[in-house]
Amino acid sequence: MNRSQVTSIAGKLFIVLALLLGVSAFAQIPRSRHVYIVAEENRSYERIVGSASMPYLNSLLAKGAVATQFYANMHGSLENYLWVTAGQYLTHNNDTLAVFNVDNIDRHLLMNGMTFKSYAQSLPYAGYTGLYSGAYMKRHAPLPYYTDMANSSLIKNHVSSTELAKDIANGTLPNFAFITPDGNHDMHNCGTDLAACLSTADQWLKSNIGPLLASPPFQPGGDGILIIWADEADLGSDNRCSATVLSGCGGRILVAMIGPQVKAGYKSTTTYHHPSVLRTMLAALGTTANFPAAANTAPDMREFFKGNAGTGTGTGTTAGAIKISAPTASTVTGPGVHAVADATAANPITFMRIYVDNVSAASVSSGHIDTTLTLSKGTHALVFQAWDSKGNVYKAPKTITVQ
Repeated sequence: MNRSQVTSIAGKLFIVLALLLGVSAFAQIPRSRHVYIVAEENRSYERIVGSASMPYLNSLLAKGAVATQFYANMHGSLENYLWVTAGQYLTHNNDTLAVFNVDNIDRHLLMNGMTFKSYAQSLPYAGYTGLYSGAYMKRHAPLPYYTDMANSSLIKNHVSSTELAKDIANGTLPNFAFITPDGNHDMHNCGTDLAACLSTADQWLKSNIGPLLASPPFQPGGDGILIIWADEADLGSDNRCSATVLSGCGGRILVAMIGPQVKAGYKSTTTYHHPSVLRTMLAALGTTANFPAAANTAPDMREFFKGNAGTGTGTGTTAGAIKISAPTASTVTGPGVHAVADATAANPITFMRIYVDNVSAASVSSGHIDTTLTLSKGTHALVFQAWDSKGNVYKAPKTITVQ
């Protein structure tokens, strides 16, 4: 074999190797023609994950992959919905009727030849562009805010969530959908009964997302990806940016993925923000470069998919404990109730909070909390909760009766 033949063979092998490597890198986020995101509202991660009021949602989390360190970019509904679909801040005006001519998910879906719909509960009719209708709020349905949809016939793809059930039954689901419960079913309009509000949201998910997950794309061998996404954490009390930066952003939120290609029971410990969801959705749907705004440099969430390494674990368990020093008795005299607890873990404890009847009552940025709670007469459920520097959560419940 002469030198020219060797060179020719080596060149061909190099091309084949490069192609194989390219395919391998590309396959790290598997391609899908069925990517859907469902939005929830205004509740911190700790309110939702493990909540007895949301058994259906938590059953889904056990089957999929959960981001334990996901933080909203900021507070404000429309702000975050635009972050997750355009990768940037655009307005603080949640009552704006403006539409935005910026790079966004609609535009990429069109460039990739993908179909899409906006399913919104309580929308009065297809293509409705008003701000409110009953418990429907436009600021929770981001796709119509972009000129690509708003200024074309595609606005008719902004439809009621009742159409979702029809599209599932008829096998006419789009490639992508943004699914929005209304304010009475997404944990937004909770009032004082948080448990009932969470339960209502859970039932809506079971009734509307359950059939979606029973459809062919989500069966073994399918390519369906469902993203469960919360826009921001508890208003007024949770402004975390990460496990160690406790102010300046929109708080710790739930983001999870479900689907045949998603790791079951996986818990990621990587810190993410909304542009990572946008990048991941678009990568699955065919975008390979020039993602919108911050999504272009944000890390994708490939670790959630089978065959990819990540920083998370299969169970997410970490040794830690909370010792309650007060109250020790089950019956106490009120209204002032002394509450003291200490948290320990392998990683440094960075934050503690006391919930009373599912409402935040006190917090500190350390592993020791000592405060006096003002409680009415009757029985109250206390939960002492702590977070370490890696975002692991530790809880200790205590039920007391105040005389």
